[in-house]
Amino acid sequence: MAGGRRRLAWLGWLLLAVGLLPHALAVAAEPPEPPEPSALARCEEGFVAHPAGSETALCFFREAQDLGRRDEARRRLRGLIASHPERPWLLLVLGYVEMLSEPRLAEDSYRRAALAFRKQGDAEGEVMAGINLRNVLGVLGRTEEAHTWVQRVGEVARASGDAQLQVRALILEASELSDLGQDLGRAYRLLKRAEALAFPGGSDSVKKQLLNPLATVSANLGHFDEAQDAYARLAELARSTRDVGTEARVRFAFANLALRRNEERPEPGGRPALLRLAREALAAARKAGSKAFEAQSLRMVAELLGDSPEERSEADEHLRRCLDLALEAKLPERRIACLWTRAERLAGVDAIAAERDADAALALAAEHDNPRYLASAWRARSMVAFRTRPLPEALRQAERALDAVEVLRQLQKDASSQAELFSGWANDYHRLAGRTLEAGETSALPPREALERAFAVSERLRARTLFEALVASRALAVGADAPERGEERARVLRGLSATQRRLLETTLPASERTRLLGELQELERRERELRPAPRHDAVQFASLSRTEEGLGEDEALLVFLVGMDHDLQGERAGGAWVLAVTRGGTRAYRIPERARLSPAVALLSGLIERRDGSEAGAAAALYAQLLAPVLRELPPSVSRLLLVPDGPLHDLAFAALRERADGPPLISRYALARVPSASLLHHWRERSEPPPAGEALVLADPDRSGAPAGTTVVASSRGGVFGETASLGALPEARREGRTVEEALEGTDVRPRLLVGTEASEQALKDSRLDGVRILHLAAHAVVDVEAPERSALVLAPGSPQEDGLLQPREIAELRLRDALVVLSSCRGASGALLAGEGVLSLARAFFESGAHAVVASLWPMRDAEAAWLLERYYRHLASGQGVASALRSAQLEAQQDGQPAAAWAGVVVMGDAALVPVRRAGTAAVGVPGQGATWALALLVCVLVVAIGGGWWRRSKRAAPAWPPEDRGEGRRGG
Repeated sequence: MAGGRRRLAWLGWLLLAVGLLPHALAVAAEPPEPPEPSALARCEEGFVAHPAGSETALCFFREAQDLGRRDEARRRLRGLIASHPERPWLLLVLGYVEMLSEPRLAEDSYRRAALAFRKQGDAEGEVMAGINLRNVLGVLGRTEEAHTWVQRVGEVARASGDAQLQVRALILEASELSDLGQDLGRAYRLLKRAEALAFPGGSDSVKKQLLNPLATVSANLGHFDEAQDAYARLAELARSTRDVGTEARVRFAFANLALRRNEERPEPGGRPALLRLAREALAAARKAGSKAFEAQSLRMVAELLGDSPEERSEADEHLRRCLDLALEAKLPERRIACLWTRAERLAGVDAIAAERDADAALALAAEHDNPRYLASAWRARSMVAFRTRPLPEALRQAERALDAVEVLRQLQKDASSQAELFSGWANDYHRLAGRTLEAGETSALPPREALERAFAVSERLRARTLFEALVASRALAVGADAPERGEERARVLRGLSATQRRLLETTLPASERTRLLGELQELERRERELRPAPRHDAVQFASLSRTEEGLGEDEALLVFLVGMDHDLQGERAGGAWVLAVTRGGTRAYRIPERARLSPAVALLSGLIERRDGSEAGAAAALYAQLLAPVLRELPPSVSRLLLVPDGPLHDLAFAALRERADGPPLISRYALARVPSASLLHHWRERSEPPPAGEALVLADPDRSGAPAGTTVVASSRGGVFGETASLGALPEARREGRTVEEALEGTDVRPRLLVGTEASEQALKDSRLDGVRILHLAAHAVVDVEAPERSALVLAPGSPQEDGLLQPREIAELRLRDALVVLSSCRGASGALLAGEGVLSLARAFFESGAHAVVASLWPMRDAEAAWLLERYYRHLASGQGVASALRSAQLEAQQDGQPAAAWAGVVVMGDAALVPVRRAGTAAVGVPGQGATWALALLVCVLVVAIGGGWWRRSKRAAPAWPPEDRGEGRRGG
């Protein structure tokens, strides 16, 4: 049944339902109650009196909204078509009416209308008919023929010069990509471009055609809030135009979205509420007389019903009706989904019938050669196998299902859409890894084989796009893309910079700002399309044996897999685990499932924020649940823990955990670091030479030429970063910080170069020879756009008329650092969206793509004085030759022993290759790290941005070791 749930995300019919009637629905009116017998006769009289144009023909469609009038409407339309063959709007409206009940009947009417409009040179009519014909062909599984109409509609719309027709063509192109699961990132960008053109001045029909695919694509990329907003706008349009058909479609969409959200964030007792929404959607579909939506709703209700005799009987009846409707209306997509849902329900009571249905769904999906259907059908087949086949065989089928997911992933043309789409399948990876470990527990598989296979599944899930980007950057020379594309992208980047410079002007009129934001959105879309496509060469994931061999005797890699114990239907979902990997071997331990860990982690964070020590009990409880059994059995030589977090554990301050409430924190025993995956750890460590002496480039307190004082906060709306950037003030404390770094590195083989004020510029950074930079330290403001992460930025001085001073992720990733340590003394460097499997998307991640090897960042905003105190000691230990994790541990221990609260030090984390030693005293030899090839690294991001609160800046204490805790006046808090 989990396969059926996931398939709901791919609702081609949601796309069809709004797109098929884009013109007609704009003028739909609520049919009077009770129906007037002469209403359709008046429509006919009106057409005979005024046969030109579409309005009088659309009268028939308005009246056909009433199911009882539909047959009469068809009869009268056919009669008028026979007597007025020169009026193709009648054919188009007949297609609309037929589509309300049975899509297959509408194909001929739409085709004849399109050809007649083409003969007459009527671009609007041909576009409308072509859109609807393509949608019908897509649902009938005739994708190649449907594609020809997508191309034709685009050609006609462009040739017409009509902006509204061109918007419709954009929507249609995006709809096709969404239907087939191909390049959802491009589909999303096309729809956002269409949205800017359709709102606020577009017709209601264009808005309806747009909002449904926008919501569907947003949901499939994990943008649930945006999907909810699009559906809400669509519901309002349906109400304002009294369109009962679209209201029914929106009811189904809301039920489906609620189901998706529950999968991502399960809530106790969630199924009854979901079942109620599904029943309401079914009632609405029946009222509208839509066989397609009735089939979808029947399947959803059946999926959510329980296992009591009464519910089983109801589900069986619903699925029989669903299959009958799919056959009757010739809807292969609906038939596939109904088959796999029935297979999953039958698996526990009739294994032979269940496997027969699962095989039939798989064969039908293969026949239509649709990758997203194949992935869902394979998943359903594996779910059936878990209940009908021996566990080893079921595991093999589940692995085959993941292969199908990988094919779907490779169809995405950019890394972000790959990651977003992939996150929706993370539960499948958790299920397979967990069930494989269970097989090892029960000896269904040899224990070592189970560990190796579960570890391999975990590596296939973790930080895939980052790993593939780094592998590709090593194998691919800079500028290997086609020269003409590179030149075009450079031109677009210049346009982006120029547009953003305008948006930073505080006196910009609102109308001009709106225009420029639209221009910026189009430039961003074009820039993404011009980026080199992600390489799909086979990457070699680290095996368990290879990982064990690559660890030092003093290291343990703790790989967390935070899944659910059971899914919505009560089936086993793999649970949650931690794999403890050392040089001497690997062991697996069960931990609490995601639904239990999420609130526990949030509670600990909230208690730490109180700064009164009240977090001790919660810290000890999480220690017992996550670490106690593991640490008891680790070799005594282990002194460094490499953590691979998952799900809510990305937000957990591991450093604050403790064995007893009155005991010392975890850092008293271990240095801690986070790595995205074992494969990335190996990637960073596989070089053999130590880093040569080099430069520490420090940019501090960038001067943006007299910007008014202000604070850095998180952007709350698109375009918000520009207003916030324009209001940022100077950072006088950052200059002192820069000098602290400079002084700490004197006498080492890393030569500091300090740039402040106007010299701390974007242009200066880009002009620097970064391949010789060992440490890059940026003490500057940062702005984070939670709605458009690609607009987040480190705020520097521009440095030239061609730059805007906003160092954004696309620019960071192209800096071409070489094994550098990057310290971002800025706000929220480690913050960003959390994608299941991929991890946290942040400015820090972009520096990994640029060539950095480790990241130091804070999980939460820190007070200015506390961050400065910790950072000063961190650099002192770093300059003494310690590795990036050991140096942080030393600094955190000093803070803890000095009586500082956990909020002052526990949130600072190292990410990446924490054993790397980026600095050594001048004249000393490099010391290799046991058990690894490389001896240098990157350490990233300490949140040290001075933020004005209460109207002023709190200067750091001048004392070397101030008394703690300092007086808290609500001032001097770092973060955004």
